[in-house]
Parts: sequence; C-alpha cells; structure tokens
Amino acid sequence: MMQRWQRMAKTAGAALLLTLAIGSARAEAWWDAKWTARRKIAFDLSEKGAGIKENVTEVPVLVRLHSGNFNFGAAKKDGSDLRFIGSDDKSPLKFHIEKFDPKLEIGLVWVKVPQLAGGGNSDCIWLYYGNDSAPAGSEPGATYDTAQVLVFHLNEADGGPKDATSYANHAAAFSGAHGAPAAVGEGYSFKGNGEKLVVQRSPSLNFAKGLTFSCWVKIDQPQHDTHLFSWADAGQAIVVGIEQDRPYLKVGSALTAKNVPLALKAWHQVAVALDAEKQMGSLYIDGKEAGVINLKGPLPAPTGELAFGGAMAGNNTLTGDIDEIELSSVARPAGFIVASYASQAQEGKLMTCQAEESSKGGGENMTVRLLRNTAKSVTFDGWVIIILCTGILILASIVFVRKMMYLLKNRKANNAFLERFNDLHDPLELDPDDESLDDCSLLRIYQSGLSQLQHWVDKHGQGEDEVVVTGSGLSIFRAALERGRSEESAKVNAGLIVLTLGISGGPFWGLLGTVWGVMNTFASLAEAGEANLSAIAPGVASALACTLFGLLCAIPCLFAHTFLGVQMKHLNTETNHFIEEFALKVEGFHGEEA
Repeated sequence: MMQRWQRMAKTAGAALLLTLAIGSARAEAWWDAKWTARRKIAFDLSEKGAGIKENVTEVPVLVRLHSGNFNFGAAKKDGSDLRFIGSDDKSPLKFHIEKFDPKLEIGLVWVKVPQLAGGGNSDCIWLYYGNDSAPAGSEPGATYDTAQVLVFHLNEADGGPKDATSYANHAAAFSGAHGAPAAVGEGYSFKGNGEKLVVQRSPSLNFAKGLTFSCWVKIDQPQHDTHLFSWADAGQAIVVGIEQDRPYLKVGSALTAKNVPLALKAWHQVAVALDAEKQMGSLYIDGKEAGVINLKGPLPAPTGELAFGGAMAGNNTLTGDIDEIELSSVARPAGFIVASYASQAQEGKLMTCQAEESSKGGGENMTVRLLRNTAKSVTFDGWVIIILCTGILILASIVFVRKMMYLLKNRKANNAFLERFNDLHDPLELDPDDESLDDCSLLRIYQSGLSQLQHWVDKHGQGEDEVVVTGSGLSIFRAALERGRSEESAKVNAGLIVLTLGISGGPFWGLLGTVWGVMNTFASLAEAGEANLSAIAPGVASALACTLFGLLCAIPCLFAHTFLGVQMKHLNTETNHFIEEFALKVEGFHGEEA
C-alpha cells in the first residue's frame, strides 16, 4: 500500500512539474521581440459567455478597445503597430481598423478568427502592440471570407458608403445623414423622406446558393412597413422590414410571423439567413431566432438593384438610424450569426481582453498606466488648476526646507550661546560679535538689549566700571529685548503665508476644477446626444484630477505648517525664558539694589 502511494505521489509530482514547465514555456513565448506589449483575448462560447454550441469558422469578430482594457499610450497614435496572432502565438491573423482614437481612447478592430469551439472557453488570440517602426498591417478585404460580398461600416464622414470587402460593392446612391452615434462607432440616419442606400448589381452579388443579411437598427417610433433590405422587381422580391416595431422577413409570398417587438430608442441587430438547399429562411433579432419560413423553389433573383433603408421606389423608408450592414452569398449558420452579434454588441460576452504583458518581463504597473491615461483625459482648465496647485506646493516645499534648515542651525547655535551665557559672571561680558554664533537668534536679541543699554549708559554719563541701571533703564532694556524677539519672530514667520495659502486655497482650487470638470462632462453629453463613456470620461477625469491635486497641495502644507508651528513654539518658549533670565541677571548685577 505504501509503495502504491509513493508511486502515485511521484506521478503527481512529475505531472505538476511538466505542467509548470509547459506553462512557463508558453508564458515565455513571444511572437516577435520588436513588439514590446501584448494582451490575450479570450473567447467564451459556454453558457456563461456567448452561449454558442456549434463550432464557428472564419468569423470576423469586433474587438472593442478602451481605457479599461488597452494601453493606448503604448501603441502608435494611428494603431498601425497592432497585430493579431493566433492561439499558437505564431500565425498572424487578418484584421483591419475601423476606428482608433487615442484621445478618446476608443478602438474598433475587426479580426478574422479561424475557428472557435462551440461550448468551450479555451480559445484565444493575441493582440501585440508597441513597435514604433511597424508598418500598417490593416487588410480590410482579407478580413472576410469569399462568401462575404458586402460590408458597410458606415463610418464615412462624407460621400457614399464604401464596401470593406475586396469586392468593392460601393454604394451607387445615398441620401441620408452621416455621423450618427451608433452601435459600432458611427452610423447613418434616415428621416423617412425617401432616403435610401442603393447598391448596383454585380457578379459577386449572386445569391443562388443562399443569402445572409444583417444590420444594426435603432428606431425611436413605430414604423410604417420600413424596408431595411429590399431586392425586388415586378415579379419577385426579398424584403427584410419592420412593421410598427416588429421585424419580419418576406421571400416571395412567404412571410415570417411578426411576434418579437423591438425596444424603441435602443440598438438591435436584425439578421436573416436564406438557405437555398434546405429551402428555409430564418429571422434573427439580437442573435436569437425570431421566425422561420419555408421556401418554395430557388431563391428569387430580381433584376433590380439592392436597396437598404427603403425601397427602390422611394417608399417604405426607415425613420431611424442604421449601422453595420453586411451581406453574404451563403446562408450563415446560427452559431455564426450569434457570434457576430455577441462580438458587436456593447454588452456582448463573446470575448475579454486580459491584462497587459511586456516582453521585458512583466507588464506596465497598473497605477502608472491609469495615471497616464488620466493625464491624457485632463482638459485645459483642469491643467490650469493642477499647475496652480503644483506651483503652490513647490513654493511651500521651498519654504519648508528653508525654515527647517534655519531652525536646525538656530537650535545648534542657541545651545552653544546658552552654554557660554550661563558660564558668565557678568551677563554683559559676552562678546556680541562672535562670528561662530551668526545663526543664533538669542545672540541677536542679546545684542539688541546690550546696544540699547549701552546707549542708556552713555547718555547718563556713567563710567564703564560703575554701570548702575535704574528702573527706567531696565524698562528700556526690557523693551529692547522684546523688540529683538519681535524681529526674530517676524523673520521666522516670513513665508509661512505660502503654507497657509496651500492649506486654505488648495481644496478650493480643487473644488473649482471639480465643478468645472462636471460642467464640461454635461456639455460633452449634450454635444454627443447620448450618455457614453467617451463623452463622460474626460470631464470626470479632469474633475477628479483637480480634486486630487488640491488635496495633494493642502495635505503636505497642513503637515508642514503644523510641524513648523511646534518647532517655532519651542523656539518662542526658549526665547521667553532667555529674555526673562537675561533681564533678571542684569537687574541683579547692575541694578540699583545690586
């Protein structure tokens, strides 16, 4: 029995060592040393993730980058150094960038993933970046397979939409508004006045084997039979539309049930898949099947042009926003459509972008990265407040260092002075010009009293060997000592106003920057037209940064002021004792009753 346990222990130990060795080798693997940083993008097709049971191949997924999952400061400003590598950390993947904005810290990148195992959560790819000399690696056409015949990102600032696939099925006509905030970056708006997007027939737009259409749509009000996709002539038609708030698919006379409503003022993905071989058509809303029709005969092949957002006749026009229009010449499986939705939806659970790794051993410190990102988001007014607080803090630091040096030198000199003073037989015998006591405040007070006493003696004509000080002389002597103490006190307190300004002004400056930042946040929201992270983040970051620097200014100033106050209190007590002792000794040695 004991031998069997020993064999099991040895086997378990060997397995553990092998696992650690493999894990270490895998962790140390690096695709190319010229790229200094990378992140693992993990896919989850399990029930906790996207919930896809079937395997998916060659699916273009949308990788959303933002300040929470990507270090924009480590990449080139245009994102041209981005590279996507397969799970083997060797095979480059095709991709293209739709949007990369370091200022807003937003990136939208489409990546062609070779295969995802249904129901699993072990698939991954790698995102590499951090190579200033890297050429652009974006390849829009290669991101899609040969069956993807049309993709409109609708991110153009002007002109008609451009097809991102290699087939170049660009829009032949377009009437609508650009730049609407959309589900994926920017989209187009239609007002229901006959606007539409038209694509001319081409050899690549051959749907004899099947057809898959998808788009994102947002409506603010019920529609009157809107056509999202319309391909028709006098005798046959394929239509994907919305009646009131319910999407539908119509192929010839076959029509899906209109059972699933769309929530108004929200983005939804509407997709259809037509399979000529299986004689079946399916309607999907947000990745879920919402209707099925049985087809009779081959798929319709109208001679007319393809229209999006309305019919070719100018009617059935969309009143709302549309984004990410895609067409394929095959019927995509359900898993493909679900994966597409789960990667494009802002709340999608298909993938996660993990922590940064560095080729130099360990990723950038999280605190440093977040501080860098915050600095990029601070607005001009925020920098004004930060500079003011920093300036006061620097001045306060200079004052504190000088005061501490003065107090330390003064304490040492005062101790040396008191040793000599206490050894005197006559309190007026100390040499007032001793250069070794230049830093001594008590010596300067001593000099002040001695000088005034000497003037009194000279005025009353007494000889040097018979100094007798009357009551009025002693009063003048004490007044001189008090004046010397006041001068020393003023010298010690000089500059402390800077610390006081830091204590009282720092928090209020921070509050001013906070209010200003919040005001900018609401202004950005009003300009963006909707609440989103890009509009909120700069103002909030600026506001909180101002608060932080206000406190960073006030707290050290408060501690420094308190510490100096205690030290000066001790000095003041020592000075009071010396003045009282000096005055009593002079009165006892040179007074009228001496």
